[in-house]
Formats: sequence, structure tokens, C-alpha cells
Amino acid sequence: MVWPRARVRRVAWIAAALVVALGLLGSAALPASEASTRAFAAGVSGWGFDLASWEASALAEKIAAQITQPADTLPPRVASIQVTEYMARADEIGALERELNQLLSAGVGASGEETRALQLRLDALRAQQRAARPAVEQVIQRQVGSLMAVEGFTILGRPFPPVQFTFTDPPKKLIVSPRDRIATSYSEMLSPEIGLPEAQAAEREIDAMHNASAYITNIGGLGAFPTMVVDRASLAWVLSTVAHEWVHNYLALFPLGWNYFKSQEMTTLNETVAEIVGNEIGEKTLQQYYPQLVERPPSAPDEASDPLSFDFDTEMRRTREEVDRLLAAGKVNEAEAYMERRRNVFVDNGHALRVLNQAYFAFHGSYGVSAASTSPIGPKLERLRQLSPDLRAFLNTVRWFTAPGDLDAALAAHEAAAGLSAAAGPNEPQPPVYRVSQ
Repeated sequence: MVWPRARVRRVAWIAAALVVALGLLGSAALPASEASTRAFAAGVSGWGFDLASWEASALAEKIAAQITQPADTLPPRVASIQVTEYMARADEIGALERELNQLLSAGVGASGEETRALQLRLDALRAQQRAARPAVEQVIQRQVGSLMAVEGFTILGRPFPPVQFTFTDPPKKLIVSPRDRIATSYSEMLSPEIGLPEAQAAEREIDAMHNASAYITNIGGLGAFPTMVVDRASLAWVLSTVAHEWVHNYLALFPLGWNYFKSQEMTTLNETVAEIVGNEIGEKTLQQYYPQLVERPPSAPDEASDPLSFDFDTEMRRTREEVDRLLAAGKVNEAEAYMERRRNVFVDNGHALRVLNQAYFAFHGSYGVSAASTSPIGPKLERLRQLSPDLRAFLNTVRWFTAPGDLDAALAAHEAAAGLSAAAGPNEPQPPVYRVSQ
């Protein structure tokens, strides 16, 4: 078989790019400086996740799919239809899994007629997803990559690092924080197979033995190479998450990424930059390829809305501020009792928080635009983005940061160049609502 020259060039580019990108392998692994905290790993012994092996296997699968199931020649409209059909099946699979779990938890046996019918439908949908996944991933990669190219993140006319991701269940993440302050003292990726009973037992063991606060959580994406993304979400969220995780691969080539684990502030800088850029690229991708899915803002406020309704972001930010105050005053027990009371309030209002503790805030608070964060880094980075002419200029500035003070210096320089004071006054934009990929 003789391949067309265009196909040969595409495969050659991907092969070359992947070889260069091998330097990103394991970029999300823990740094050697955390070796002294390995005592925390005892509570999750046997549930470790081998990231390097996963990446090697996923890279081989990507190369094979590009050769055997290329989606490059699909017309744009057909390609977008395939993506929306895949996402609809993913949504149906999630609903069926929840229904099946409810039946099993209610004591309905797996041999029952209703459960057998559900299982057969699930098996059929999963088979369809396995067959469609390689092409759908290539389409989304191409679509997000086209927006990256428009923004100027290219080498030889192609996005670099290459936009490569796979739909999969990412590992779970263990976060450990000291009790007397909110900070990540240890973190580890865990097998996605770890169950809730094992996770809760590990959290209790770490809490009791090490006078610490532990939290094991699902994550929506991981900046490995290829990156990992879950498909049980809206397409808007998926596109933003693919772009968010690409930013981590990009930053891994520069000082900001190299210093990810240097401090809690540097982690927040990395995550917030990825969130800002990922949301902007994701929104642009949705507008260009799936305009029918873009949510239109209401033309006027909804007069029927209840001003007393429970707002998650407002309540979570209020909770974080009070926890910070109590911990700063040395009132650790009071802070923990307060968090448990607040967790129950969230649950009573439809937000099923399994854990609300210092480690929860250490993880979710690392996203500077999250309601769980009280860090000034988020608003400062949003202001820097506003003062930057485009995303490329924004990333060109922040990628060289090695300390939180670099953000202050860059923001002051941009304010001075614009003839503005650090306080933006009435022209300061309202903070947007972000889809946090955690």
C-alpha cells in the first residue's frame, strides 16, 4: 500500500513530536524532595499508580490509531457530529451505571431481568465507545489544536507540544495537609480502582497516625502525555479540560512548570494559568465547532429567581475565609468542627461533599479562580490576562515565573505600561465563572 504524501507527513510529524514530547513523561509525578514524607504512603499501600507505564502504553496506542484509524480527512461537520454522538453515549452510559448501581444497592440481584437488560445495554454502548474513541479523540485534538495555532502556539505551523489526550478514568489523588494550616505537605496519584471504603480507611489512618488532614478525590484530568480526560461531562467542559491539561504540558518546558512543586503558591500559579488559558481556548473551540451548544446569557435578569437560594461559590468562599481565620488564631479543633458543620449544610442543599477539611481546601484552593481559594493569585492573573494583548503574550510572560513575586512585578509593569494603577477601579472586570478541571 502506498500512502499519500500528506498522510506520510502527518505521521512523520506526530512521530517526531512524540519523540520530543517524551521529555514530558512523568511530568506529573512527585518530586524527589517529597521522599521524606513517604510515611503517608503506608495508608494507601498497594494502590499506587504507575504513570510512566501508562504514558508509554497510551503513546503507542496514539501512534497506532493515527495510522489505522486516521480522522484527518473527515469533513468538519461530520467530525463534529461524531463527537456530539460520542458525548451523548457517554452521558447515557453514566445514567445507566447509576441506575444499575441503585438496583444492586437495593438488593436486586445481577441475575434479575431488569439488571440483565441494563447490563446488555451498557455493554453495547461501551463497545460503540471503544470503536469510536480513537477517531473522536483525534477530532477534538485537531479542533483544540486549530485554536492553539490561531493563538500562535506552533512550531513549523503545528501546535507544540502536540495536543494529545485520551478519554480514560484518571487516577485518584491523595492530598495531605497539616492540621494547623492549609497546605499540601504530600500528594500521590492512586489507582482509579481504589474503592470508597479503602479511601475512607486510608484517610482515617493518615489523620490518626500523623496528626494530619487527608483527602482522596477523583480528578477530571491529568497533565500527563498524552493527557487524561474523563468523558462523563459536558462537551464544553471536555474542550476546556483538554486545553487546560495541554497548558501543563506547555509549562513543563519552562520555569513556571519546573517550579510547580516548589510551594503552594507556585502550584496555584500553575493551576490558575492553566485554568484561565484552558477556559478561553475551550470556549473559542466550542464557539467555532459547536455553536449550537454555546450557552446564551439571558437578555434580562430572571425575576422569578430566588435571591435566598443557596449559592455554592458564595458559601464555599465564606467557609474558606472563616477556616483561615480560625486556623490563623490557632483554633484547630474549632476550625475542624466548623468545617464538619458546614459540610452538612452543603449536603442538605444538594452538594454531596464527602469530605470538607484542610486537605480539601489545599487541593481545590490550588485553583486560584475556585471558590475554595482565598489566594490573591487568581485575581492578579486575571488582571494580567486582561492587560495582555492575547493569550500568547500572556503565556510568554507567566511561563518564566519562578516565584510569586514575579507575578507582582509583571502586573506592575503591565499596569505602568497601560498608564493604570494597580487598582483597576471601575474598569476592573467581574470575575468569570470557570469550569475547574479537578
